[in-house]
Amino acid sequence: MRYFKPSLTLLLTLAAGSTAQSIVDLLEGTPELSNLTSIAVMYPDLITTLSGASNITILAPNNKAFSDAMKMMPAAMAKNTEYIRSLLTYHVLNGTYRAVGFGDDSRFLPTLLTDKKFANLTAGDSQVVKAILMDDHASVYSGLNKTSMVSRADTYFTGGVVHIIDSVLTLPMNVSTTAIAANLTAVAGALAQANLVTTVDTLTSITVFAPSNPAFQAIGNLVGGLSNKQLASILTYHVVPDRAFTSDLTNNQKLRTIQGEELTIRLDDGDVYVNGAKVVASDVITNNGVVHVIDGVLNPNATNDEPDTGASTQAPAFPSATGSSDVPFTSGVLTPTGSRINTSSPSATSSGTGAQPNSAGSITGNVVIAVIGAALAFAAGIMV
Repeated sequence: MRYFKPSLTLLLTLAAGSTAQSIVDLLEGTPELSNLTSIAVMYPDLITTLSGASNITILAPNNKAFSDAMKMMPAAMAKNTEYIRSLLTYHVLNGTYRAVGFGDDSRFLPTLLTDKKFANLTAGDSQVVKAILMDDHASVYSGLNKTSMVSRADTYFTGGVVHIIDSVLTLPMNVSTTAIAANLTAVAGALAQANLVTTVDTLTSITVFAPSNPAFQAIGNLVGGLSNKQLASILTYHVVPDRAFTSDLTNNQKLRTIQGEELTIRLDDGDVYVNGAKVVASDVITNNGVVHVIDGVLNPNATNDEPDTGASTQAPAFPSATGSSDVPFTSGVLTPTGSRINTSSPSATSSGTGAQPNSAGSITGNVVIAVIGAALAFAAGIMV
């Protein structure tokens, strides 16, 4: 029996009758999007949705981006239609967004991704990507704070606009997988010890203020004396049952945690503080909310703790803390070399289209094997 593979034009024609669909001309007339086109035609229902859609933005990975992604992806996952469909819908934004409109401040743009495995959010919340202009270079951040640069912007079609990007977006992962990929190994280990991994990973639309490894190290002398109940109280004091990106935070804002006590947000000269801790990496998108990395462990018994905004580092919120030489809670926790969260200030490392930003909260290096391994392990685990 001869196998017939329909063309994108034919699928759209069948979906929309004789109505001309300029998205067809755009995709089939752009050689550097041929890999995207060949994958898209395997999902006729998605083609139907896109063909009839209006006011959307497509983040279209170029051929090299798709080739690189498929080389990294296990064959079983590349053939998993549910996973690929989720990946494709994450590249479609609900709204028309010109690249110049990304702006110097981060914008969180809603996508069409609805699969609960990657968008475990409460009603009314959409899974998002983070968009920003950095030295006039349009950038998009996805799961694990993976950076994709816009290499060709603002190609219009009847339903909206297409931006060609230089790497495939990463689907948002759960909190524990994100923590491991970002080398927040103390957080990952502490959640496991307190039996909170499932709780934090399955809550919907949450904000996690995740202490860095040095933050846990600064109170390392105290952790050995904590019961699991005390540790759980400390950790749940870092979790807010509402998703709040930095753009949602206001000065002197009070946020109630799932532990029951409140946190206080303070804004000072562009910096964000939570009680007495400083946010050193922000807006890491997870499948169920957002993670902000902070430089101190918050103390639920010191809710009035305030920052010293003139200091380079903040004092621990635990008065008897003297620190330790080792990072606690990390025994047996995978450490993905080269995937730390970068806490430097936003800047572009080179000029010209395609410059790679060195932004606060980005995962350093190229698409490191350890980070991709964490993402694929997560995705493989939930797709069976």
